[in-house]
Amino acid sequence: MRKQIRVFPLLLALAAVPVAASPARAGGTCFATHADAPIYAGDNPWTDIAGYLDPGIPVNGTRAGADAPWQVSRTDNGARLGFMRPQDLRCDGG
Repeated sequence: MRKQIRVFPLLLALAAVPVAASPARAGGTCFATHADAPIYAGDNPWTDIAGYLDPGIPVNGTRAGADAPWQVSRTDNGARLGFMRPQDLRCDGG
């Protein structure tokens, strides 16, 4: 029983260490900033346009960093739509 008590603080300290194995991703529910905002097939604006988004239609958005494009998906079933430029999308989480 004594060894378990001494090991507990060590386990507690290890549990408090943040895990940095994957990059942080900001995101949330997003809306287009203007009518006919382009959704790109790839993660840069030089790829084909896969579709357009109008304000008022919610999408899920995630991105790997402040300068990265938003990866957008449908809010109802999570289906991936493509990528959008930061200036074309307003998100509540990042």
